[in-house]
Amino acid sequence: MTSVDEPVDGPPETDVAPGADDDTGGGGDERSRTFSELLRDSVFAPFFFSNAVSNTGNWFQNVAAGIVVYDLTGSNTAVGAVSMLQFTATMLLTPLAGRLTDRVDRRWMLFCGQFVAFLGALGLAITVVVVGIDDLPGPWPIYAATAVIGIGAAIILPSLQAVVPALVPRADLDRAITLNSMTFNIARGVGPVAAGAVIAAFGAAWAFGINTLTFVPLLVVLAIIRPGGAVRPDDEPAHDAEGGTTVVDAVRWVRAHPTVLVLLVGTLGVGWTSDPFSTLMPAVSDGFGYGETVVGLLVGAFGLGAALTAPATDRIRDRLGRGRVSATGLAVSSVGLAVIALAPIVHLALLGALVAGSGFLLGVTSTNTELQRGIPEELRGRVMALWSVAFLGCRPIAALVDGSIADATSPSVALGVAAAVAATTSAFLFRRQPRGAEIAGAGS
Repeated sequence: MTSVDEPVDGPPETDVAPGADDDTGGGGDERSRTFSELLRDSVFAPFFFSNAVSNTGNWFQNVAAGIVVYDLTGSNTAVGAVSMLQFTATMLLTPLAGRLTDRVDRRWMLFCGQFVAFLGALGLAITVVVVGIDDLPGPWPIYAATAVIGIGAAIILPSLQAVVPALVPRADLDRAITLNSMTFNIARGVGPVAAGAVIAAFGAAWAFGINTLTFVPLLVVLAIIRPGGAVRPDDEPAHDAEGGTTVVDAVRWVRAHPTVLVLLVGTLGVGWTSDPFSTLMPAVSDGFGYGETVVGLLVGAFGLGAALTAPATDRIRDRLGRGRVSATGLAVSSVGLAVIALAPIVHLALLGALVAGSGFLLGVTSTNTELQRGIPEELRGRVMALWSVAFLGCRPIAALVDGSIADATSPSVALGVAAAVAATTSAFLFRRQPRGAEIAGAGS
């Protein structure tokens, strides 16, 4: 394995998909920069840090919404409805947003989506300040704000994935994608713990207000950064057999590349098995006899496990082989979920959450990286939209399943089902061992 100060070996030039060989002007022989060098880059670093702040705010929103809805209703299904509303927009709108991403400036697509989500968060913050948490007319204001935030996220997701290759040379792509994924997991590690502490000390209204403020840094950065690569596709969309111009063309391309389908199945498994940390943690904490702070600790332990694993992804990839990383990640996640389900004390549940977060990071970065390495540039937005649908669009169904099983039986049974989904998907991926080089080779 290489340390973080050593370059990662890139794929041979024949592994590069047509149209994606060097989007940012970096030569094929260029040395890949270390994580620390990327975090000092004048373009990537502001994007990374502001995105981390924004994602941390999302967890203030998620934890506060789950706690308030559970307190108002006492129902796991009602808590699951928060995720259902947020991610239904992802499932329905992201493919269309992906098509638009392949036609306009991806940086401004991100800005518009961030601004829509900011308006949803601002509306909820104003409502809880004016009305008060105790006087809310049930969970409906939270549901409405969540739906607006979900629409913003649907606009954001394809551009958020597709813009990364424009921010760094190709030699840095693996590490840039790992760091981009790490923003979510830094947020998972810091946000829920901080949110739980803020809610316990000051109330949920403060958490909703803090979330609103965290949208601002990324809006400012997106307005001022100047990426070195192409954030805007060609003015005339590609009409060749490889690219086409519609979402249907992207679906046809995916169907023609079996490795892409395998990666999307893996992504679906990763997304599905991360849902319990949104839907079930209030009930798990309640089962141990604790309140808001432990909800934050459980979700935070999941994020901490992911954040601690990120610097080791190069070593893990080298030792396992690129094709086995996502399968291994899901296997690790299944173990972590099973530990939480069976834990007799909260400390063991926290350990399980840490393990599950480590597996989650391996799964999500591996499927993302392998897909990004093989996509033709003219299809990047639409195919990454399909990746986003697989990753987050499944969450409404997962939330409904998790909440319903928990209400009908127990949170432990729901966690066991999620562990079984992770284990089954892992077995499938171990048989197929997908790699981005296979996508590029098939398309050349």
